[in-house]
Amino acid sequence: MLEKLKLVYGHHIISSPTNDKQILWYQTDEGEIFGVNKTELTERETLLLNSFLTPIDVPHTQETEEEQKWYSYLFENKSITIDQSVRVHFFKMEHQAEQRQQIKEAVNSSLEHIHFIWTGTETAMLIQTNATSENGQLEQLHDLSQAITSDFLTDVVFMQGQLHLPNGNLKMRLLNEHQLFLWHLKQGKLRSGVATFYQCLPAFIRHDTDMVSAAISDAFIETIFDRDVYRTLMTYMQCNLNASQAAKALYVHRNSLQYRIDKFIERTGLDIRHFQEASAAYFMMNLLDFS
Repeated sequence: MLEKLKLVYGHHIISSPTNDKQILWYQTDEGEIFGVNKTELTERETLLLNSFLTPIDVPHTQETEEEQKWYSYLFENKSITIDQSVRVHFFKMEHQAEQRQQIKEAVNSSLEHIHFIWTGTETAMLIQTNATSENGQLEQLHDLSQAITSDFLTDVVFMQGQLHLPNGNLKMRLLNEHQLFLWHLKQGKLRSGVATFYQCLPAFIRHDTDMVSAAISDAFIETIFDRDVYRTLMTYMQCNLNASQAAKALYVHRNSLQYRIDKFIERTGLDIRHFQEASAAYFMMNLLDFS
């Protein structure tokens, strides 16, 4: 979409942050955000753009240098150096334009190592750059959700994304997660509070299996590509998450099985000791078909 618009408006298309009040900002269905100088548009062209694009009320303001880099990486095809695993918390909240900085400050005071990027009039991506299986910040998201609801008197939605590796697939994985989140919002399935990618996975699969496959973390894919890991997980699930039964079925000591499970959790951030995440792992293993 954006490339086609550039063919029409050329250098009048703006993607870099600016406070120029002559710029009209829009978001495409693919999540791309761009601006165009309204002096270059006729009234008819403005009405046309407003009819099939989402107008953005407030441009990118008060972004840090790192946030600008992440935005450019995700939506402007720019490069960025990433050397740590990444997790994105997806965010949605109805608010007034003048509240944006207050919201960002509330988030940054509650969550560590977060780059806050607005992706729409109500939505944002909170990018955690030192992500591990142990610092998913889910409890902090619950606390933050309650605090924002209390302070701003409006519902807020968070969806915790997967643990992603810093490789060449990262942008694709994150953007597909983002699109699944936006679709889920449009369906009215996320109204308030905190959810995870894994909790939403059954609905995602019903919506678009190809998009889900393109969103699945490489941390998960690379881990289950190991045949021993795959067999261990399938046996553990077939034994209804009973470690003792699974160890007997695999002819290994229970401690050995527990070690394998712990390593899987550490590498993927997916805690299969709990039903929802174990079922998500089962769905993804079958979707990817590593059998």
